[in-house]
Amino acid sequence: MLQAKNLTIELKSDKDEFYILRNFSIELNKGEILGLAGESGSGKSVFAKSILGLNRPPIYKTGGDIFVENICLMKDNDYKAVRGKKVSMIFQNPQSSLNPVMTIGQQLIETIMLHDKSLNKKAGKEKAVKLLQDVEIDLAESRLESFPHQLSGGMNQRVMIAIALASNPDILIADEPTTALDVTIQSQIINLIKKLNTEKHLSIIFISHDLALLASICDRVAVLYSGELMEIVNADDLLLNKEKHPYTHALKACIPQIGKKDELTTIKGFIEKNNFLYNEKCIFADRCNNSIDVCFNKKPVFKNGSSCHNPL
Repeated sequence: MLQAKNLTIELKSDKDEFYILRNFSIELNKGEILGLAGESGSGKSVFAKSILGLNRPPIYKTGGDIFVENICLMKDNDYKAVRGKKVSMIFQNPQSSLNPVMTIGQQLIETIMLHDKSLNKKAGKEKAVKLLQDVEIDLAESRLESFPHQLSGGMNQRVMIAIALASNPDILIADEPTTALDVTIQSQIINLIKKLNTEKHLSIIFISHDLALLASICDRVAVLYSGELMEIVNADDLLLNKEKHPYTHALKACIPQIGKKDELTTIKGFIEKNNFLYNEKCIFADRCNNSIDVCFNKKPVFKNGSSCHNPL
């Protein structure tokens, strides 16, 4: 459904220059939920925006290709042809993504009619009600008259999902859709996304820094670090502690364990900017407990599911 081949995205300005994504390759299969994990600053959201052509200077695509259903996205018109039609996105914060001075109905109906110009306003409203029902919002018709501030965070996130589904996309990108929600509502949103995957056969990219969450809902999980792909692991292997890359293992170790009173585990150091200093060196070597001499003078090649000279 979607493929990135050697995708390279750089930030280029007078003050700084570094890779946000470096030779990043990945593919999303039909009906699959693919997880994308990594610390803040690893390039997850930039990749999502790259698919839709939403990145702006000083962020530039400097190499590689993105394919949606085997069509290479190169020009603005290529991105416009898939944006909101074949590919839709749920952004991190629904409160900042919805227009505060427009009702939920106005925003949803406008999106519906934009993608299906054959509908009149009455048909658009009927579809809007159906979409709100699909995302399990009660009293759907009356909710159309509500403004975003009159709804809870969980309700607004459901509205964002409804807007993303308005164009009947084949691919849904969920960029940390549960970050601002409490645990109970998070669970409801996760169950809703899984239901949409099953019933509508949506292919989903689910972005999160929470490996435990991704392992519970995804088919495969791709782990990013400072713009480079460290590992792609099956969710079952992740649950059974069969990951290969030391970074994936370190991320899992940072998850608090219920019943344990030990201090929280952290990864030493901090995430580095990926620049020319890492042309001949593993980007994670300085923070890695498993690094060996070759890690500091040769960049690892991605093979057998991971990019590591000394896998676990």
